[in-house]
Amino acid sequence: MSPSYNHSYLAYRIAKAVDRDEKYNIHIEMTLDIGGTDYIPDIALYEKQRIDFLHDKIKAEEPPILIVEILSATQAVNEITDKFEIYFKAGVPSCWLVIPPTKTIVLFHDIHHPVSYSTGHFTDSTISVDISLQDIFE
Repeated sequence: MSPSYNHSYLAYRIAKAVDRDEKYNIHIEMTLDIGGTDYIPDIALYEKQRIDFLHDKIKAEEPPILIVEILSATQAVNEITDKFEIYFKAGVPSCWLVIPPTKTIVLFHDIHHPVSYSTGHFTDSTISVDISLQDIFE
């Protein structure tokens, strides 16, 4: 299923908020190959690297430093947290679950200790960035 209007808008707002200083490479709906299975997170963030436009990659095999999943109207939270478990095992250090109807971001550095934010700011220590929820959900 393709992303909805709100879903695609939030992906843009999150990417903009996370990379104000253009310190990272942000990939939207890029295919990750994890153990021979394809996963397509909404946003995958990598350390800044040169992009070779002459030689494209069909799939990425290296884990990003942050994955963001935006909950859609047809998804269950467990579907996403099941993916997060796989991402953590593959070496991804940080995952965010974005819940649009409640304007909430749930930060995971491991699957057992999520922290939810619905107002104000939060900092993801993995990428040393302070995020204003107002900047995302305005």
